[in-house]
Amino acid sequence: MIILNADMNPTTIFVTYNPRNEFEQTLAVRLQTLGAIHGFTMLLPDRFGGKPLVTQETEFRIKSSDYFILFSTSNLTPTVQQEIEIAYKSLGDKSKIIIVYDRVKNLHHTLNCTEVYIDSTKSSAQEILDQTINSIRENQAKLQKRDAQNAIGAILLIGLGLLALNSATSK
Repeated sequence: MIILNADMNPTTIFVTYNPRNEFEQTLAVRLQTLGAIHGFTMLLPDRFGGKPLVTQETEFRIKSSDYFILFSTSNLTPTVQQEIEIAYKSLGDKSKIIIVYDRVKNLHHTLNCTEVYIDSTKSSAQEILDQTINSIRENQAKLQKRDAQNAIGAILLIGLGLLALNSATSK
């Protein structure tokens, strides 16, 4: 099933990660693959060659997206903070900027985006998903189709499952 946005195009999701964080990068690539299989247009940042700044291509991808998702397991790098600012300026519905922090948060702002602070060692993936979906619903500026919310929920659940698996195996 393909989830369409308001323009009747497939929903586009930009998934980012902190540079030089191997787990976050692997999670983003897995989400890209799984999201594409389920009919989403999935975009990742242009990080070829270890470029420290946000490239024009990355900025274009963020601005072309319906959703911006980050699973953060470490302090946010300046690159990711800049990507969040670009998303904030370009997405009309700020609740579509979804940031899930796992025990670490260093983004101090007054943005009205969907932020969820979790501890994957203490919460189940389902509890985290419920908390995240509730945060999205609370921040929604307008009603979304239930199918789109469920599909985004599925992508988030996969990411949370991978995050919990990493926490369980890294003990």
